[in-house]
Amino acid sequence: MSAKVSTLLNVDPGGGRYVFLLIGWNDYADPVRDELNRQADAFGMDLGPSGVLVQAYPQRMFEIAEEVLGKPWPPEIAERFQSDQDPVILILDRDWQSFDPREHPFGIIWVSRFSHEPRAVRPFLQRLALLSRRGDVIAYLRDVATREQQAAVLDVAQRRIGLLARVASYVEIKPSVFGVAIDLKAILRDSGERHG
Repeated sequence: MSAKVSTLLNVDPGGGRYVFLLIGWNDYADPVRDELNRQADAFGMDLGPSGVLVQAYPQRMFEIAEEVLGKPWPPEIAERFQSDQDPVILILDRDWQSFDPREHPFGIIWVSRFSHEPRAVRPFLQRLALLSRRGDVIAYLRDVATREQQAAVLDVAQRRIGLLARVASYVEIKPSVFGVAIDLKAILRDSGERHG
């Protein structure tokens, strides 16, 4: 199911397991943003009873973004929200009003630095819907993030130059944080490895 809203106040999983919030911060045209919007209804239908995709009405996008920014995010995530104004997909397993990122699991999928690959949006959303119907999406994102970090540690041992910056751009996971924030490229890389 998908829904357009003017506020996040009453957003909840609607009897399903997850809320997928597609958050836009501005109106600038971008191929990935356009493809996300084009595929939104199909993704909502593909979720079936496992969840709901929620987007802001275009005229309320900025107010919805302010509601997201108003939550008590870990500092590194709050800073990235402020500096990286590309769309994100925020995944929750509860209603928006009770959600507290200091206490509850969440997933954030950053789509920045991926504007050259709009064709990857549809298969990515299909995979996300499948994971939502079959398992724990947030646990999957944590698993991908952990594997990315482990691969980076091995990579650092082999290369020693510049990889920490690369890893930081893909994955942000801290033991004290309940959620996981991950770059779309890491998920696509994982999906390719599983199907390659």
